[in-house]
Amino acid sequence: MTISAPTQTLDNRGSDCASGFVQLLEIMEGLAPGETLAVLSTDAASQRELREWSGRSGHTLLSAETTGPFWRREYHYLIRKES
Repeated sequence: MTISAPTQTLDNRGSDCASGFVQLLEIMEGLAPGETLAVLSTDAASQRELREWSGRSGHTLLSAETTGPFWRREYHYLIRKES
């Protein structure tokens, strides 16, 4: 499967997942079905929280990647809006 560039990006690096959640909801509401949102985070809890949220909300988590050394780890996600 080829993943194209995201429709929008939410850069939440340096903040906890909760502080970016309102922004995430606003952006997802504005996307059309099939469009995608890239989420950039430094919060380790995002690994569990975004996976669970996308499942509950009916959206698809297309990719979840961890980059960087342990002390500067980043988490990159791509979520597709389904409806």
